[in-house]
Amino acid sequence: MQIQPYQLEELNFAWCHRVYYRWRTHRRQPHPAFAHLDRDVLCQLLQPYGIHVLDVTTDEIDLRTLVSLQPTETVSAAAGKMKGRISKWLGEQSQRSQATKSLGRGYFAATTGQSTATAVEEYLERQAEHHGYSNRVRVPVFVRQFERTEESQRILQTDHAVTVLRYHVVLATWRRQGVFGRSSAEAVCGGWRILQADLRMVIDKVSFLPDHVHVALALHPNRSPGEIVVAMMNAAQDKMWDAFADDVVKAGVERLWQASAYVGSFGDLSSNAISGYLERWERG
Repeated sequence: MQIQPYQLEELNFAWCHRVYYRWRTHRRQPHPAFAHLDRDVLCQLLQPYGIHVLDVTTDEIDLRTLVSLQPTETVSAAAGKMKGRISKWLGEQSQRSQATKSLGRGYFAATTGQSTATAVEEYLERQAEHHGYSNRVRVPVFVRQFERTEESQRILQTDHAVTVLRYHVVLATWRRQGVFGRSSAEAVCGGWRILQADLRMVIDKVSFLPDHVHVALALHPNRSPGEIVVAMMNAAQDKMWDAFADDVVKAGVERLWQASAYVGSFGDLSSNAISGYLERWERG
């Protein structure tokens, strides 16, 4: 039976992709115009790219900003777009040559969101109770947390940036039919983990229920949440049809997943906490 793979273009996302960025001028040289880069100016500069500026504070050396990205945008590409537009604007403000380097090469980026990392991990742990399965003799849920290793750190490592990019992904089965049992859930999770190095992602925790899956994962800045979701959906679908075809047929699904996904960024601080921090930093 030919099963149609998922394509990024067909997916409908519900998402929150918020990233806190920080970078400095080249060699930390003061640039007077940098201190006048406010939210209105930055919004105009980034409008062509669909990058929504939530907060920004600057002085003559430092820029700190909280932005909202599309789920198909990579953190590294967004950093390049922002730094390119800002460098051009700084050159126009100071009438410098475009060849003059205004901004430093590297950057710091960390995801944030409505929930903190602790809240997301606790939520995934409580899925059985949340959906009413915890009182059954055999709980139809597979929950597993994975410790970070040296290999996983190498997967996420970057050459010219420091990043901490974490996401909560939710995938629902076709028409919310119960497909997964413990064995199939464990096999799908194992298949995802095999792909971690190729996809430049690291799975921190999974919580499978019969009709949907929660995943907490970390990404390299060169990978977008959207492309990772598609790869995970297709890998899981292939595994189910190859190794658990009877379960799929019994569930009566045409494809494994709904053509949609939730992607929520999160971090050690919520986006409200980040905004408050930026406001306090600006006030001095």
